[in-house]
Amino acid sequence: MELKVQRWGINGEGIGYWNRKPVFIPAAVPGETVLVEVEKEMPKFMTARLVKVIEASSRRQQPPCEHYQECGGCSLIHVDYKGQIQMKKQFLEESLKKYAGYTGEVEPMIKNPTVFEYRNSLKMPAAMVDDVLETGLYKRDSNDFVPIHACAIHTRGLEKARKEVMDILRESGMKAWSRNKRGGLRMLVMKEFDGKVQVILVTDPMDIDPEITAKIMNIPEVTSVWQSIKTERDPEVETFGKVMRHLAGDETMSLKLGDFNLTLLPRSFFQLNTQQAKVLYETVRDMTPEGGLIVEAYSGIGGISMFLHDKAKKIIGIEGVADAVTNARENAKANGLENVEFIHGDAAEQLEEIADNEDVDTLVVDPPRSGLQERMIEAVKFAQPKNIIYVSCNPSTLAKDIEALEDYEIEKVQPVDIFSQTSNVEAVVKLKRTDE
Repeated sequence: MELKVQRWGINGEGIGYWNRKPVFIPAAVPGETVLVEVEKEMPKFMTARLVKVIEASSRRQQPPCEHYQECGGCSLIHVDYKGQIQMKKQFLEESLKKYAGYTGEVEPMIKNPTVFEYRNSLKMPAAMVDDVLETGLYKRDSNDFVPIHACAIHTRGLEKARKEVMDILRESGMKAWSRNKRGGLRMLVMKEFDGKVQVILVTDPMDIDPEITAKIMNIPEVTSVWQSIKTERDPEVETFGKVMRHLAGDETMSLKLGDFNLTLLPRSFFQLNTQQAKVLYETVRDMTPEGGLIVEAYSGIGGISMFLHDKAKKIIGIEGVADAVTNARENAKANGLENVEFIHGDAAEQLEEIADNEDVDTLVVDPPRSGLQERMIEAVKFAQPKNIIYVSCNPSTLAKDIEALEDYEIEKVQPVDIFSQTSNVEAVVKLKRTDE
């Protein structure tokens, strides 16, 4: 059927209407007239496949990726950068209005200067395709594996090293893991900072031939090789298994971010766009008022806390991943930051314990996409910080959490584009307690 695309969906799809029922159309752009084929009809909406663009939007571009129609990872790669920025800001504004009742100003998006070849890490499942070991992704909302031979948003060094690693694994005869056979590669994880690459082979229980490790270490960019052994007992949603083996090279990765030198272990998380991570941390620093005590929940390897070191007499970071806390403590020490400390534990429990003994001037939170859990909302209300700096990668959960924090009002909203070509939106929001 033929539809006029009226607006954006939250995942970057276009939305048209058929008999007043919304129709979600991946790869369609608002303003276009399109021919679609309905794939699923539900009581309140439909999903459809784009068959033909009859009248194209001026924002449409030819994607520089051979996999974009199958992969679905870059849901806005068919839209020019101006259109992407418009979509993301609109999504943020609509979420804040719908869930938090906020209709005030949203600052202009801080743009990404490198919209391709920016992503510093990859996590790609492995599979056998025509008896050849491949890494790739799964189609959105499916178990259909798509081999990815080149990715437009991975850094150039990461892609070069991935191809060489895969050649070595294929030549060695390594197979992909399957439920019917023990052993094999489950996932390839790689990280690249300052031109150096770490390789993590996530496998079923097995020993990796030292010759394979040696060949991988001979790749010029590779400085670290690890193996993570994942079994059926490990949570499927977790990337790594409980057992981590350091096979060769450096144990940690290091990077220079602004004035700071940071290190991280394989389990430690870092922003996927190194250049924009610095911009994000500087934005948080600029929006954070000075005070006696700043607490950062979900502090990771300590990057934000370190950028805030001169904003308070004391900074305390709270993190649930033990390896990240180890890195954060080492990073603070290596950079001579005596007023920055880190605690391993549950964010809500540790925040309440801190607030029992000291007044929290500013709380910085950078939670996962799921946002603040109810227990954390309770802890924030107990701690009653004067200010909250909320760093979010999901406008919907951001706005719902702001609504739950009824004693706070929005002072500033600053979006930052970190994940170009995707519909993901990063934002920093400053909240102030209303009784202050």
